[in-house]
Amino acid sequence: MKRTLSLVLILCAFLCACTGKTEFSESFLCGEAEAYAVCEECLLTASAGSVKCFDCAGEQTLDCELEVKPARIAKNGLSAVAYAYGGMSIVFPDGGVIETDNGIRDVQLSAGGYLAVCTEQPGYMGSVTVYSPERERMYKWYCASQRLVSAAVSPDGKYFAALTDEGIRLFSLDSEKEQASFSAQGLRAITWLGDRVCGIGENAAYVCTDKGKSRGMLKFDGKTIGKFGVLDKKLIIEVREHASGGAGEVYILDDDLKVKDRISVGGEVWSIDCRNGKTAVLTQNGVSVYDGAKLLSCRKAQGAEEALLTDSGEIIAVGGGRAWVTEK
Repeated sequence: MKRTLSLVLILCAFLCACTGKTEFSESFLCGEAEAYAVCEECLLTASAGSVKCFDCAGEQTLDCELEVKPARIAKNGLSAVAYAYGGMSIVFPDGGVIETDNGIRDVQLSAGGYLAVCTEQPGYMGSVTVYSPERERMYKWYCASQRLVSAAVSPDGKYFAALTDEGIRLFSLDSEKEQASFSAQGLRAITWLGDRVCGIGENAAYVCTDKGKSRGMLKFDGKTIGKFGVLDKKLIIEVREHASGGAGEVYILDDDLKVKDRISVGGEVWSIDCRNGKTAVLTQNGVSVYDGAKLLSCRKAQGAEEALLTDSGEIIAVGGGRAWVTEK
């Protein structure tokens, strides 16, 4: 009886949080887009052929051309850049552009502002070019064997990790010699958790040091890892029942991939965004903001496809060509 009462009270508290304040304070038209990000206090959008930026009042501050190819955004902290898969341009929110020599496969932005750009490379399996926070080309690595998937620079700007179909390869940015490697097949994404590298697959995650030594592994047998984000040295990941979707849970993992907490979001996760120690999770029930596993707020977001946090704690929900903005 006590257990049942406790569950009822928890459910009531959740429903009150989600229904107590249901409207966003304002909205503006931002146009349909394939990718979104918040950079400082602005909304960056990318679609085939166009990159736009809006301030929180809805004023457009950027309208830049992009190749008519699938649009993507790489983001980290206060920074973000837009690019097209197969294109040759990387667009910054201030209108600056980096032109690449070959078609882009993937772009990752580090916490320190370094860009790792994976491109096609004639005669090779691909190449990685690293750009400094000042947007200067500072390093290039040619992948002679193994299929290149992605790459990421460490937060301190000293190393970069390349993800291939055979695992993770590690390099120092002051040397062309490979420093170490970590074998793991089937990884689809790579990120840094402090000074450790994390590779994420369909149902497992691995972490190693910059010397290639294993520091943890976590498998979710029979389930699928979906969206993920990083908060300091923590990995925030969605784990769902099926690859095609379905109800999911959000796991909070430390840099050893040990489970620190879990969030039962009560629906299918549509987006995850992490910033300033908080996590915003969008489901069909609305957008919820958490501090760790503690629910801070929950708000209805009908029509939203993605929910983003600003540095000042506001929420920007986007979808259907419109953006809704509210204070936290």
